[in-house]
Amino acid sequence: MKVEDFWKPFEVEIADFDGLLKVVNQVMEKAVSKNIKFAWRGQIDASWALHSSLYRRANLTKGKVLTEAEIAKEESEILVELHRWGLHSSSQTGRLSILNQLAMLQHYGAPTRLIDITFNAWVGAWFAVEEKWSNGTRIHEDQDARLFAFDVTDRLINENDEYRSWEDDYNRPWKQGRSDGIDSKEWNTSVFAWKPANLDARIAAQNGGFLFGGVPSTNKPDGKKFQFPKSPNFKEGWWPIAEAREACCVAARPHVFDPAKGKGAGPGALYTFRIKASAKEDIRKRLDKLFGYRHSTIYPDFSGFSNFALPKIKSY
Repeated sequence: MKVEDFWKPFEVEIADFDGLLKVVNQVMEKAVSKNIKFAWRGQIDASWALHSSLYRRANLTKGKVLTEAEIAKEESEILVELHRWGLHSSSQTGRLSILNQLAMLQHYGAPTRLIDITFNAWVGAWFAVEEKWSNGTRIHEDQDARLFAFDVTDRLINENDEYRSWEDDYNRPWKQGRSDGIDSKEWNTSVFAWKPANLDARIAAQNGGFLFGGVPSTNKPDGKKFQFPKSPNFKEGWWPIAEAREACCVAARPHVFDPAKGKGAGPGALYTFRIKASAKEDIRKRLDKLFGYRHSTIYPDFSGFSNFALPKIKSY
């Protein structure tokens, strides 16, 4: 399966800045009028899967599409190694909660199951059209981009009484075998969002957060099936779960965003917008002029400077 085939039936095309403005306004109108909370993610290539770094890199390493049990094993080994290095605690902060450990690993480029999101639509759009360089050469400019909007209403653990304690837990709430942990069927058929405290300037600048959940499976706690549809009207049937995982590693089902449809699909829904390659540069310039969004303001730290300030200098 081509990843684009998974998204295409549900995507709304954005051809220019006016189209982006229209989409953002429509989503915000629904957010305000229906009391919906949205999170956003931009990807500079529309053909990319919605995968966490852990899922992508573990799949590449193992040469196959992994299940939740296999990803949980990889995650456990990474966290054990973090403890061996003594990085799960510090004299300044004391012991970090498991989510804060994962957030710090994510910040420094280690593979985790967390997927970066923002709660600011315009920041999400900036990430979709971000100027990228590799070894002195600008890349991905001729590729369409993708912008995701996630309905995280009742999925944001900070604001959910049932899951708020996860922020301070020293062990994985989703680890199987915990008597007080989340049911495995719920974990593998649900998606969660987390807005951490402003651990650093970057999270604050990006209004950042994380999306996470178990690798999708078909059996829900209530006996119903979780499936990814091949089309909005379901007439094309459903993707086999193993194929769907190639495109999406969390249980966020895609829907077509239709501003005329009442409240929408509900918590956990995913909406996708395809930004034409020809629009990237103009959108980027306008986001800079309107909001001051550029690498120096989105990545306001030394690691950001080292990665983005000198793009034309070759690395090898």
